[in-house]
Amino acid sequence: MKKLFVTIFVISIIFELFAQEQTAKYWIFFADKGISERSLSKESAQIKQHITPRALKRRQKMLPPDQLIDETDYPLYQPYLDALQHHEIKPVSKSRWLNAISAYLGPRQTELVQSLSFVKKIQPVTQYRRRIFQDEPQSAAPAIRKSSKNLYDYGNSFTQNELIHVPAVHQLGVNGEGVLVGLLDTGYEYREHEAFSELNVFDEYDFINKDTVTQNEDEDGDWSSQTDHGTKVLSIVGGFQESKLIGPAFGADFILGKTEDIRSETQIEEDYWVEGIEWMEGQGVDVVNSSLGYNDWYTYEDMDGETAVTTIAADIAVTKGVVVVNSNGNEGNDPWRYMNAPADGNNVISVGSVNGSGMLSFFSSLGPTYDGRIKPDVCAMGQQVWYVTLGKYPDYSNSSYGTSFSSPLTAGVAALVLNAHPYLTPFQVRDALRETASNASNPNNQIGWGIINAYDAVFYHGMFFSPMPVVRTDESGHRVQIKIFSQNELKADSLFVYYSVGENTNFEQIPLNPTGNVNQYQALIPLQERGAKINIYFSAADQSGDNKLHPHFAPDEIFFFHAYDTTINPGDEPELPETFVLYDNYPNPFNNLTTIQFDLAEPNNIKLRIYNINGQLVKTLVDGNRQTGSYRVRWDGTSDSGFAVSTGVYIYRLQAGNNLKIKKMLYLR
Repeated sequence: MKKLFVTIFVISIIFELFAQEQTAKYWIFFADKGISERSLSKESAQIKQHITPRALKRRQKMLPPDQLIDETDYPLYQPYLDALQHHEIKPVSKSRWLNAISAYLGPRQTELVQSLSFVKKIQPVTQYRRRIFQDEPQSAAPAIRKSSKNLYDYGNSFTQNELIHVPAVHQLGVNGEGVLVGLLDTGYEYREHEAFSELNVFDEYDFINKDTVTQNEDEDGDWSSQTDHGTKVLSIVGGFQESKLIGPAFGADFILGKTEDIRSETQIEEDYWVEGIEWMEGQGVDVVNSSLGYNDWYTYEDMDGETAVTTIAADIAVTKGVVVVNSNGNEGNDPWRYMNAPADGNNVISVGSVNGSGMLSFFSSLGPTYDGRIKPDVCAMGQQVWYVTLGKYPDYSNSSYGTSFSSPLTAGVAALVLNAHPYLTPFQVRDALRETASNASNPNNQIGWGIINAYDAVFYHGMFFSPMPVVRTDESGHRVQIKIFSQNELKADSLFVYYSVGENTNFEQIPLNPTGNVNQYQALIPLQERGAKINIYFSAADQSGDNKLHPHFAPDEIFFFHAYDTTINPGDEPELPETFVLYDNYPNPFNNLTTIQFDLAEPNNIKLRIYNINGQLVKTLVDGNRQTGSYRVRWDGTSDSGFAVSTGVYIYRLQAGNNLKIKKMLYLR
C-alpha cells in the first residue's frame, strides 16, 4: 500500500511538472511605447531609414506630409522587452502597429506577465481557417478559347477573366504595370514553372523560419505541400502563359510573404500575418491579397471590425494607403456561416465566391458583420478557377475551389485600377470595385455589391493615360506619344503636352494630335541640344467634363527625358549619375537573392560577372551596352548552367570600358 502511495505521489508530481511546462502562444500588449522618455524627432529620422521612399510616397495619398510617420511606426520600447527577457520570455513576432509581441508562455509566466505594470493585456494567438475544397463536384467547365477581339489567348483561364471583364482591360494595355502587389500565404514556387517566367518578384520573406526563402526548404521541415496554396494564388493573380493561364495583373511587381505553416503539429497563427503586412507596408506595397481567415477562438460577436488583431492591422495598413483584399471565407454552409477575420475589417475589401455562371457558391461565407455592415464587399469566380499545380512538369488544374481563389482575382483587378489611376486611395479603389459591380444598386449579405467588372472599374474615376509616354528623336525633333482612354469623346482643344528644358519652370504648350492608332496621340517638341533635360506632362478633357493631368501630381512630379535618350523617368527620380560606382550587394550574406547596384556616368559596354574564390567564372549577369543611369541586377545563387552554387565567398566584377570595380559577397545555402 505504501509502495502504491509513493508511486501515485511521484506520478502526480510528474504530471504537475508537465502541466507547468506546457506553453501556449499569446499576444502581449504593452501599455505604451515609452514616448515620454524618447526623442521623437531623432526616432522619426531613424524610422524613415526603414520605411522606403516608395512607402512614404504612397502614404501621401492618405496623410499630410508632416504626419507620414506616427506612433504606430515607432519600435517597441526596449526596456519592456528587456524586462520580459529577464523572465525568459522571447518574442516570436513583434508588431509596432499593435504595440505587442507574441510569445510562448507557461501557466506561471502567464500569471507573471499579467501582473506587470507595463502590460495592457494578453490574449491567445488564434489559428486560421484556410479550407480549400478538393475534387470539384460539378462537371469541369469546357475549355474556352479567346475570341477574336481579345489581345491574348487565355486558354482555360478565359472564363475566370471574362466573367469579371479583364480581357477588355488588357486590350487597353493595362496589366498592373508599376503596381506592387503583396501576397500573404503559405509560400511560393515560382522559379521553374513556365507561367512565372516573366514574373518580377520585388522581395520576399519567410516569417515562419525568419529567412528570405519562400520556397520549400527541407532543412526547415517544410512539408512537400507547404507551398501549394500560395503558388496557386500567385498564379491566379500574376501568372502568364498564353493558351494556358493569364492572371489579371501579370504586369505587376510582387512582394511575397510566407506566413502560413501547414504542418498539422504546428499552429497556424495570426502573428506572422500581422508581422508580414507591416513589413510589406514599409516596403511600399500598393495592394495586399490574403486568402485566409481567423476565427478559432473568436466568436461572431468579435467580427465587428475592431477586435481581431489581423483586422486591426489590416485597417491600419489601409489608413497608410494600402489596398487590402481578403477572402471572405468558406463557411457559408457550416454552422459558423459568417466571414472570418480580417474580412470583417471596415476598410478591407472582402471577397465572396461565385461559379462560372455567376451563381453564389454554396460554401461562400455570408454577412453581415456583427455590427451590421454588409459583407462580402464583392465577388469573383471561386469555382473551376484555373491555376498552376506543382510537379515535375509544368501543369495546370481547376480541381480545388474556395474564396481563396476569388480573392486574388479581385486583388488583380484592384491592381489594374491603380495601374490606370495610381493616385487613388484605398477607399477610392474600393468604390470603383463596388459601384461598378453587378449588384451595386441593391447590395446584400450573400454577394455584397456583386461580381466585379474590371473594365467599368478602371473607368469609374474617369479618363486615364497610359503609364509612360514614348519618345522618339530624329532630325525634326522629339516626338512624344501617349495613349488616352475615356468612355466619352475627348475634347480636341483640350489635348496638350507641356514641356520645359533644364531647370526652367515656364512650360511651353503644344497640341496633341491623333496618330491614327487607336487612343494614341502625339506632339513634336523642338529639337534640343544633346543631353538636355526635357520635362513634360500632359493634359486632356472629355465631353463628360473630366479633366486630368498626367503625371497626376504635376507640376511637382513630372516626366523627364534627356535629348537623344528615349528613356522616360518620373520627375521625382534622382538626376542621372555623374560617376561610375559599384555598390555593396544587399543583403550580404544572403541565401536566396541578392541585389547588385551600379551607376554609369556615360553609355558603355558593360560586363557584370560572378567568380568563385579560385577565379573561375560562375555567372554572367550583364554583357552588353547600357545607357547612362542607375541599374539593379539580382543574383539567385545559380551558375550559368543553372545549378545552385555552394556556400562560400564570391567575387562580383563590373567592367565598363576601361573602368573596373570589384567587390566580395558571401553566399549561404
